[in-house]
Amino acid sequence: MSEKPPLMARVGRSYFARRSTQVKAVDSGDALHVLNPEERAALRRVEFGAITRAAIAGALSGGACAATEVFADAHWASEPVTYWSVMAAVTIAASVAEIGFIYWDTLRSVHELARVAGIELFGRDRESSDEALIDALARAALELPNPVDLQVGVNPHREAKKWQLVLISLAYKAKVGVTNFVVKLLIRRVLGRVMVRGALRYLPFVSLPVTALWNGVVTWLVLREARIRAMGPSAVEELVKAVFDDAPTLSPAGRLSAMRAVASAIVRTQDLHPNLVRLLSVVARRAGDVGKEELDDVGLFLSSLKALEPSERKLSLQLVAVACIIDGKLSRRERTLWADAMASSGQEIAFQKLEGLRVAFVRGDGFADDVLRTI
Repeated sequence: MSEKPPLMARVGRSYFARRSTQVKAVDSGDALHVLNPEERAALRRVEFGAITRAAIAGALSGGACAATEVFADAHWASEPVTYWSVMAAVTIAASVAEIGFIYWDTLRSVHELARVAGIELFGRDRESSDEALIDALARAALELPNPVDLQVGVNPHREAKKWQLVLISLAYKAKVGVTNFVVKLLIRRVLGRVMVRGALRYLPFVSLPVTALWNGVVTWLVLREARIRAMGPSAVEELVKAVFDDAPTLSPAGRLSAMRAVASAIVRTQDLHPNLVRLLSVVARRAGDVGKEELDDVGLFLSSLKALEPSERKLSLQLVAVACIIDGKLSRRERTLWADAMASSGQEIAFQKLEGLRVAFVRGDGFADDVLRTI
């Protein structure tokens, strides 16, 4: 990496290191991206426990704030300074306690998820470690954004508009507060006329299920992302091997197209997801030196596909497929890239195979490489 990870990412790494001395990874005997029935059951237990605890923490935090609001309305409605001072103190204390617990518990759950999946983050000898994977899991657990400058020669924001990035960031920060506000407003408008005035005093308690539900959903998304990142390195090695083992020696144009296939997906996702960074590195190792050619121009990649030999074109299309699904999602922009690549190659646009590859990877079925060979 080109710069020091942020403080929270370093805190997450230190926690993983400490916990790794206390518990050992489970040896499943198969590849890390392949989930057997025992691993699936263990992962479900980890996820269910984390989601339940996050929901309870949200309900307790929301309950403390709601009870304080009801009490303050009854006793200090005419004393705004006292009212808002008490509300602010309780809200801040409850929020800090909730967020602190959820961060700690999510870190613990992400490490446990990696452990039951058979991943030894710091090596059995306590010396070797996969720094990129550790950083990726810590960032997932703490909901930290992926770094932009990794000196990989690809700008993920090449096609992004600055106002879009700002809007996404603002929407992310506003999530729980806006949800609670909208729910309360709807209830006031819909039920305000049929509820007695006394009952309306307890409207703040509406935030309990809302906050609990939101915490549960966010925790589920965090753990899903952590699982995708944990399986990524193993899956990348297997899928790239399947692509290159079936291909002849590449020409300079074929090597460049292979690199651009992955770089184009990074540009379209507008994010340096750790699985994509890993994929770019592994493809670079297999493809060899491509000189100082520009990698992240999607237009150049698409326009060069027709001129490739059929075997090299197939390799590039398979790498686009892997790059589109290796982050566990298949966004509209990724689907557009896939459609454009297939159209530029004169191929039928079949999203079913691409979605099949994504599902096989996410589920850890162990036959994603077989699905890939059909593309």
